[in-house]
Amino acid sequence: MAGRHRAANPRARKSRRPEPGDTPTPQAPTTERSRRSWRLPVGLGLAAAALLGATVSITEGLTGAGGEPTTAALAMSAPTASSTSSAPSSTTSTTTTDKPTPSSTTSKPKPTPSTTTAPTTTQKPSSPPPPPTPEPEPCSTELEGTQPHVAQVGNHVLTKYDVDSVGGVAGRSGSSDHPSGLALDFMTTGATGDRIAEYVLANQSEFGVTYVIWEQRYNDGSGWSYMEDRGGTTANHYDHVHVSFESYADVNVTC
Repeated sequence: MAGRHRAANPRARKSRRPEPGDTPTPQAPTTERSRRSWRLPVGLGLAAAALLGATVSITEGLTGAGGEPTTAALAMSAPTASSTSSAPSSTTSTTTTDKPTPSSTTSKPKPTPSTTTAPTTTQKPSSPPPPPTPEPEPCSTELEGTQPHVAQVGNHVLTKYDVDSVGGVAGRSGSSDHPSGLALDFMTTGATGDRIAEYVLANQSEFGVTYVIWEQRYNDGSGWSYMEDRGGTTANHYDHVHVSFESYADVNVTC
């Protein structure tokens, strides 16, 4: 119809074949630079997505239930991606995962052995030896009414036994040894008298003793024999031990 134009069908235009006499429309030449212009952004986007996924996976491996890095994850490190291109790009993504730096181990210096000085033992000065025990002195030869050797034995017995007194010369008649100073009466009774009589007889020869009378018994070294009753305690020698001596004896006793 005159005055009307039919709308151009894009599909018909796209698929229309060139007619004879049509002038070909020049197309823009395709260069390597134009191809790279769309490949580079796509490649960078894919690389960024891959790095992001790797970062998430490494982070989950490094953090356990308690939030502490595991031993195996400490040995891993994420690569650092850095894309640089001379061509213009619309998107640039860089992901960096720091690798844990192992702590430097500083060797401790070996302790220097200390020099210990052994404690000095202070030796206490030895105490001086005790003074020697003085040797006992010979017994005195003085005892009223007796001979010197009799007096020595009398004084010796007095240092060993507790007796009331020692009698020497007595106003007795007859054949008694007292008037001549050759007899002693140790005034005592009981067990003390027994011990004195036994001690004197045990040392009879050393003391120059001839016989002993005690509790109405007589002993000249051959054993005890009973005597006749003389009618009283003193006469029967129940209150003293009578000791008679030789007229001369070499006596050496100490007190």
